[in-house]
Amino acid sequence: MIANPNWFSIRKYGGWGLTPNCWQGWAYIGVVALPLIILNLIPLPENIRTLALFTWAGIFSLDFIITFVRLKKDERESAHESVAERNALWAMVAILVLGIGYQIASGIVKDIYQVDPVILIALLGAAAVKSITHLYLRDK
Repeated sequence: MIANPNWFSIRKYGGWGLTPNCWQGWAYIGVVALPLIILNLIPLPENIRTLALFTWAGIFSLDFIITFVRLKKDERESAHESVAERNALWAMVAILVLGIGYQIASGIVKDIYQVDPVILIALLGAAAVKSITHLYLRDK
C-alpha cells in the first residue's frame, strides 16, 4: 500500500514486527504516529475521536501486514525466524502452564477453584493452530 518493504527489516531482537532501516522508514512511522497524536489533542466528540482512531489504526495495521508479508527473506533468515518463533512459543506455553498451576495451587489454599479462562483459551487455541498447521502441511 503505502510503505515500501525496502524501508524496513524484520525485528530480530526485542520482539516482533518491523524495524526501520533508513530515513524513509522513520519518516513513515512519524507520518503514521502524527495523526494519532493530533486526534488526541484536538477537541472532538468522543465517538468521532474513537471512530477516527480505529479507522487510522486499521489502515496502518493493514499496511503493516502487507509490508511485513512483502519483505524478502532468504532461506537462512526464514529458518532462523522459525527456530526463534518456536522457542518463543515454548517459553510462552511454559509460562502459561505455570500460571495455571499457580492459580490452582493458590485456589486450593484459599478454597476457591478458579482458573483464568483467557489463559486456558490461549493454550487451547495454540494447540488447535498447531494441529491445523500439521494437518495442512501433511496434506500439502
